[in-house]
Amino acid sequence: MAIFFGCVLGLLVYLRAPQPAAPRGDSPAWMPSGAVELAQGWLEGLERSTYDWRVLELGARSERPDEAVVVAIDDETLAEARQDDRPGVATQPWPRQLVGGMVHRLVQEGALLVLLDLPFTELSPNACIDPKLSSPASSSDDAAFGELLTRDAGRSLLAFSWEAQGSRVLPPANRLWPYRVKVGTYPSTAEARARAQAVLTVQRPAYVIPAGRQSEVWGGATDAADAKVLGARLGVSGAVVEERRASDDTFRLGTTDLFVSLAEVQVEGLDASRLVEVRQLQHPVAPLLEGEAGGFGAVTLPADPDGVVRGIPHLVSYAARGGRHVLPSLPLAAAMRLANTRALRYADGRLYVGDAYSVPMDASGYSLLRWNAPTAGRGSRGSLARSIRAWNVLLNVFDVADERPARFDNDLEGRTVVLTRTAGEPGHLKPTPIGPETPGGAILGQALVNLLRSEGITRAAPDFDLMVTMGLAFAGAFMALSLSFLLRSVRGVVLYVGGLAVASVGYTVAAAYVFVEQRLWIAMAGPLLAMVGAFVVTTLYAFRNEQQIRDFVQSALGRYVSPEVARLVTRDLSLMHPERRRMSVYVCDIEGFTRMSEGLSPEQLVGLFNEYLLEMAAVVRSTAGQVDKYIGDSVMAFWGAPVRTDRHAHLACEAALKMQAVLADKQDAWEKKYGRRLSFRAGVDTGEVVVGDMGSELKSHYTVLGDAVGLAARLETLNKVYGTFALVGDNTVALAADNYVFRLVDRVRLKGRAEPLKVHELVGRRGELGPPVQALLTMHEKALTAYHQRRFAEAHVLFERAATELKDPVAAVYASRCARFLSAAPPADWDGVHALEDPGPGVVAA
Repeated sequence: MAIFFGCVLGLLVYLRAPQPAAPRGDSPAWMPSGAVELAQGWLEGLERSTYDWRVLELGARSERPDEAVVVAIDDETLAEARQDDRPGVATQPWPRQLVGGMVHRLVQEGALLVLLDLPFTELSPNACIDPKLSSPASSSDDAAFGELLTRDAGRSLLAFSWEAQGSRVLPPANRLWPYRVKVGTYPSTAEARARAQAVLTVQRPAYVIPAGRQSEVWGGATDAADAKVLGARLGVSGAVVEERRASDDTFRLGTTDLFVSLAEVQVEGLDASRLVEVRQLQHPVAPLLEGEAGGFGAVTLPADPDGVVRGIPHLVSYAARGGRHVLPSLPLAAAMRLANTRALRYADGRLYVGDAYSVPMDASGYSLLRWNAPTAGRGSRGSLARSIRAWNVLLNVFDVADERPARFDNDLEGRTVVLTRTAGEPGHLKPTPIGPETPGGAILGQALVNLLRSEGITRAAPDFDLMVTMGLAFAGAFMALSLSFLLRSVRGVVLYVGGLAVASVGYTVAAAYVFVEQRLWIAMAGPLLAMVGAFVVTTLYAFRNEQQIRDFVQSALGRYVSPEVARLVTRDLSLMHPERRRMSVYVCDIEGFTRMSEGLSPEQLVGLFNEYLLEMAAVVRSTAGQVDKYIGDSVMAFWGAPVRTDRHAHLACEAALKMQAVLADKQDAWEKKYGRRLSFRAGVDTGEVVVGDMGSELKSHYTVLGDAVGLAARLETLNKVYGTFALVGDNTVALAADNYVFRLVDRVRLKGRAEPLKVHELVGRRGELGPPVQALLTMHEKALTAYHQRRFAEAHVLFERAATELKDPVAAVYASRCARFLSAAPPADWDGVHALEDPGPGVVAA
């Protein structure tokens, strides 16, 4: 259950929804995209609710910042303006010359920088209204506005907006401008672009064409006469007019191209392809595209799927002329201006503005806002400390123009101003975690404060949230299992449920603490759901199956299963499911049991037999094995199930040697008590078998089926042929040869098996063999080699010596064979394989 809830919810947390306006990634091919998006949306909605709660907790522990001040064109300002009789004041929108005068006044009052959160995407429909505000030579309202901004160069920023959807707006068709007029040659690109701006201002296409180390600026015209008129309008005498060439289109500079060249920034360490790619730009008109007038920054505030704005994209990309251009947000452009730097660097999840500021930001350019208030304040201030009515500033403009003292002290010294409009503009009011109607200008101000204070909210990496979700799922399952004993009483049930509640509250408090103290957003909804889900389902599972599993384990595995194995199987019943598995099987049989039992009373026979089986079962248990069954005086055991292990062959060999040692220790006591000494033979083989609980509804047993079972039984019976104690198969030797010593006894062909079988004897543990045994092994290897090479005389001498001097029963068998082959040589195709009549396990082969 923990794995299920941890994996499902962890996957949804890991594949969390992208940030607003970011492209949504493709769902895994094996999962329906609709199901993924639906589940992600539901879970992310819960997560955002927990995030908003944490935002409010952090805001309650904060003070409203005063580094940024909102100057709002609000309803009260417009109401006052409608009653004013000064030229242009009562009209909407205000003449831009008037807005420029306000910017100039704000700078005079001490503002470090003025951010104009106002659209200037179309040429002004108004004329200049007051020669006192700008030069009488200003030809238009836009020119007067630009002149006022240039007067306080570097102290203002203009806004632009973008859209990530829709098709790109194409420039006018080049066929409309078949002619061109040369308007100048300039030594630098900056000068050329400034001149091209003049061409764009009169609504004509501009071409900046390289000419050696200089740049020529040309303007488009409909015909030769129109070209001369355009040249005269731009102050060019003796204008050069030519037909436009197709190659000129490569150097065409549109208004958007000029804007992008002025607004773009370079960011070290950032992959621009991962940023939100915008399709449309709404930027200031051509007369305002002067580098000296001011910088540019985006004011677009995309919302999450629930419509709430929780952050701001500080960087977006715009593809033009075959390349990507990175454009900044208005707060970021302001921070760059205040830090007097154009150097941006992205590293370790933070965006660095020179050496002065930094802010957390993800690779898509999105930065979560750290709100400095629990609620949006009254008026236009949002989470900031102050907001000022634009009317107060406008009155100061008029007072100074009339050479009167300014009537309002706005206290703007050393602060940044966001000039925005909140009246009659529903799009400027955004739902945020701190309120349903937060002015967009106040949101931009809060984003700027985050930059100036180098603080913000960092969202934990998906990998971290995945691990937390998986961890809490396992914690929920662990609590359910470890506390399940409390379900036996009503009081225990209360404590049981209380444990889950305490764990949930504990994680909630921990996540909130990390958020408030470390500004780190770690997942809350997914991990809590994973923990509760795993807890509840595990509780139901444990409550229903605890007794059933206990009874099943005891009945299937028997009384002699080790507590450790029983505990593991009880926790994971799937260990009992039938499956194919590589294991080692052991079969042993008491030598001469039938003859030995004839002279014992039933009580003595059962007593001796029970003590023998008890010792054998204890050895199997001590080596993590499982006693499968007792068949008369035979014992069958296996290793590698139900608990999986790769050392099953080692354990089976160790059990055989331990049984031999235990039997040697018990011989004297059993002879004294029962008048009998016991000896047994063993067979071990390793292979792929089917293991699991098998049987009928009336009786079942946890056992194994497979070729390795039959081979182990046959190896046990072959001990009589060779006089050995324990014979093992070739697969067992291959796995356990690093710790145990084996010798090849023979290669035999059993009845019913086409392939010959290598038979090995288990000699002992490596490092524990004495000199006589080592000498025997060396002599046996030499003799066996001579035997298979048909040097039977040499082999006979060695085998006779081993049988006589070292009492080796295997050597005696081979000495007899060599004597027979010396008298009658085997056929030419003899391969050294000995054919045995093999009636089956438990029957001595002839």
